[in-house]
Amino acid sequence: MLKKVVFITEYLNPPYDEGIKKTAYNLWLELGKKYELLTICRHGFKKENLHIVNTNALYFSAEVKSLIKNFKPDALVYLPFQSSTFASYLRLKVLATFAKKARPVFIALQPKPLKKWQQGFVKFIKPKMALTPSPMLKQFWDTIEVPNKIIPLLTDLTIFKPISDTTTKEKLRKKYSLPVEATIISHMGHLNEGRNLQTLIPLQQAGFQVVILGSSSTPTDAVGTKSIKNTLLASGIIIVDRFIKHIEEIYQLSDIYIFPVVKKNSSIGMPLSILEARACGIPVITTNYGSIQTYMEDDFGGIKYSEPNEFLRSVTEISTKPTQTFIKTKVSELNNSFYDTLYTQIDE
Repeated sequence: MLKKVVFITEYLNPPYDEGIKKTAYNLWLELGKKYELLTICRHGFKKENLHIVNTNALYFSAEVKSLIKNFKPDALVYLPFQSSTFASYLRLKVLATFAKKARPVFIALQPKPLKKWQQGFVKFIKPKMALTPSPMLKQFWDTIEVPNKIIPLLTDLTIFKPISDTTTKEKLRKKYSLPVEATIISHMGHLNEGRNLQTLIPLQQAGFQVVILGSSSTPTDAVGTKSIKNTLLASGIIIVDRFIKHIEEIYQLSDIYIFPVVKKNSSIGMPLSILEARACGIPVITTNYGSIQTYMEDDFGGIKYSEPNEFLRSVTEISTKPTQTFIKTKVSELNNSFYDTLYTQIDE
């Protein structure tokens, strides 16, 4: 008999073009393969055993309570979109009271600042098990004695995979109206100053073509969104700010993927774009951010860690190596590690 799991999150509706959304969707897919699954969310789509609820901020409602109690889950998995905010801990506590016999598992992708009194209160209502890809958040949980484990994230290897030949790469570049002969360096993510995107301008000025694919979920009030976009465009960087259904094609048409973020908490603890690029066989230049180096190391030579002021040297070095050098990757191993860690917590 399959174990029963209730999965709760805020968003399961497309587009899936941002790390937390992708993680929530991938998690929903995988849980449904192994367990009898009930899903509760605020925004989603029509599907059996997926319930879209209109509830208060803490999910404290008769509808949510009834759904969970009638389902009688063995485990409750909660992934908040705002990550580890004070409200998220309160929400988990409320949800856990609706399923007193279920093992609650809290998954948060990045830390959020808490006031001193909030930290004390979280220690009082702490999750029974918490999972994160963020070393910073793990360190905080260790400090307040929250049982936790660090985890990698999932990458869909049926979608993100290498292309077979240079002809396909040329066709993809023509499809997206990008220069066929250029050395293309791509980046995926929010267009705001916290992403350190201005450090990509020297690469553009050096003769490489930088292409940035923005996220549809970039907050409208993100600091510097408009000014940084204009600055990047003025340098010659190409910005694609529309939804791309087959985002894997942007990686596949690229020569190098770059991740310039240095500011803490400006990305989830394990940037999915780095894993997706590597799954597509594309070399990555990145700052030493989050848990990437912990899990990937240099990924068989496919990842080079670099300070932003060394990006040009790193790009020049990687661009001279044959494409086939970078095909081998550890990404599939990370998927297995994620499954093993999560399923162990649910099946205990």
